[in-house]
Amino acid sequence: MRLPSIRSTPSTVAAVGGILYAIGVLSWLFANGVHFLSHDTATLAFGASYAAVGMFLTGAVPLYLCSRLSLVTPVLVTFWLLGNTVVEWLYGTHLHPLSSYLTVWPLLLGVAVGAGVAEALLRVTLDRDFDRFGLRPLV
Repeated sequence: MRLPSIRSTPSTVAAVGGILYAIGVLSWLFANGVHFLSHDTATLAFGASYAAVGMFLTGAVPLYLCSRLSLVTPVLVTFWLLGNTVVEWLYGTHLHPLSSYLTVWPLLLGVAVGAGVAEALLRVTLDRDFDRFGLRPLV
């Protein structure tokens, strides 16, 4: 019996992906004028950690579901939501798309996970009925 390498576990894939996603998105947002402003240190720390944890989870949870259960819709929905934010930012169709992305991340993550739940239910049903498309780990 071979033990999995730490480099190839779903948790490692999710953690590395979440960190890279958070760094990428937060760097892009901060470079375009999104910032935290407060005279209260506790409020400033809460806002910054809320955004950092949110971006980490928004990147990590879909990757974990993909690598652990081979669910692709959470990853696709996450990239679609980020792409939609980029389009809103480029064309000015939303007043504050970048700061909104940081504040409503629980809703965005919920939409991505909800899509994953729907995919999982469909695939479990297909696996039970046709012995195809079951949930299997990718890593």
